[in-house]
Amino acid sequence: MKSAWLCVAIGSCLAGAPAAAADWGIDVSAGVAHDDNASNALEAADRKADTAATLNLSAGLHHEIRPGTGLGLRLVAESATSLNYAGLSNLGLGVRGQVREKFGLGATAPWAALSISAVHRDFHDDNRDGWQYDAGLSVGKRLDERWSVRAAARYDRYVADTHQPQLIPGVSAAAYDVSGRSFGAGGSFLVTEADTLSLNASWRDGSVTAVTHPDLEVLEYADAAVRDTVFAPNGVAYRIQARTTTLSLNWNHVLSRGMAMNFGYAYRTSNTDTEIESYYSNLLNLSITYSQ
Repeated sequence: MKSAWLCVAIGSCLAGAPAAAADWGIDVSAGVAHDDNASNALEAADRKADTAATLNLSAGLHHEIRPGTGLGLRLVAESATSLNYAGLSNLGLGVRGQVREKFGLGATAPWAALSISAVHRDFHDDNRDGWQYDAGLSVGKRLDERWSVRAAARYDRYVADTHQPQLIPGVSAAAYDVSGRSFGAGGSFLVTEADTLSLNASWRDGSVTAVTHPDLEVLEYADAAVRDTVFAPNGVAYRIQARTTTLSLNWNHVLSRGMAMNFGYAYRTSNTDTEIESYYSNLLNLSITYSQ
């Protein structure tokens, strides 16, 4: 309900914008995503793999404030339907905005962009419902006809709508409330006119939610814990501090004007800097996108 009111309010604002002053656009993406450790489990016995069907839609306007400076505002709708764990299925509704500045003329001029977003996610498991906030600053430059580079700094935060009763007296029940700061860098290479390969790396410092069986050693280093039955009847969600590194390789293939196929692989590992084990994930995604 909160998501619906947000979209209606922003939609009213967009509808009131002068049509001649902005370009309207729409992006649609459909695909599948696989995570071999959707539970962020620390031990092999607790690792739970999941595959989800995804469908994302964004629509909005782009306004050229002045030559080289653009403002974008979009409504977004994102859905993920879990094939293995129904509780992870969710629908996200919200808004994203971006201001982008290009410093100079021509394709090789450097650029910078500031972006913010707020998306409310409704999960099949109501305990996970909440708001996802993101803010980021990115810079980039095209080096020549084939190579381009970029870097980004980002802050993310997730706040659950409600919290369960305390599982353990004195231990917070806000296990799904997480936040972190990250830095990333990457490069893209135009292999052919239709194919682009991208290699990216990011480093995040912040809190994460790991779901395992009841574990006193994990609890010793956790600052929040609640019961979680999505993966197993006796599961517990722990919020812990970790440094996360993600390496990803992506391939984009243009199918036709406005339509492309994307395939990506990412390896993610989180180090807790404690006596408890770290965890890792392999992530795969395949999607078809259409932009107009």
